[in-house]
Amino acid sequence: MVSHRQTLSPAPQLMLFTELFTESSSIAQPTIAQNAPRDRRDIFGGKRRNGMTEVGFYDIPAVAPNSSVPERMVAFSEAVASRRKPDPLAWVHFYEDDYRFVRFQKQPERYFERLRPFAGIIGPDCSVYRNMPRAKQIDATYTNQQLAAQMQAEGFNVIANVRLNGADSIPWALAGIPDRSTLAIGIHGCIRSLANRPHVVAEIKMICDNCQPSDLVVYGSDAYRVLDHPRERGIRVHVFTADTWCRSTDRRTA
Repeated sequence: MVSHRQTLSPAPQLMLFTELFTESSSIAQPTIAQNAPRDRRDIFGGKRRNGMTEVGFYDIPAVAPNSSVPERMVAFSEAVASRRKPDPLAWVHFYEDDYRFVRFQKQPERYFERLRPFAGIIGPDCSVYRNMPRAKQIDATYTNQQLAAQMQAEGFNVIANVRLNGADSIPWALAGIPDRSTLAIGIHGCIRSLANRPHVVAEIKMICDNCQPSDLVVYGSDAYRVLDHPRERGIRVHVFTADTWCRSTDRRTA
């Protein structure tokens, strides 16, 4: 199944806010050797660092800015299914259970040719849970950014995905995220809980105030006014309804 875009109208009046944006150095496009032979000993992806721009205290790979906005989106597991014909207008996303794309984390090069016919890639989205040890959160963020930067170096059209986990995570979660660019976030399943909803709203505000995105691609829902802040700032918000239930139904039918 494919998730289609719904663009929300900006709020009629902007709120006053305090600028939290800080200047960052320009991001150089990473370059990685093409068609490099696979080294089975390099289980940590060390060779992928060659030519990458790494920023901040945690050496997070930087993802270059992108001004594109997807027309529609399709999950990675669906995009690489052998029976599926590639959709040249669809962007591939990773907003699904981690086990469905762990194979991509281990051997991304294996899937490049299968993904090239698609319009672009939303950066990977390895899960970052609030109760995860900080070291694991940083590791997941590094993996997301490294894979996104590698795909950009391989010529893919990539939109950076942001996965924040409170203000304490800003030094690593936003380190490699481009400023004034189209950014993507996944909030599907994150706003059902009344207790978790304020965290989502606060994190969206942090992303908008620190990175000042031109467009925000949201996989999930605009329910409960969780997207009011970016709209009030004049940021164009594009919502893609989650298609996980439809895909699960299709699998049961098949």
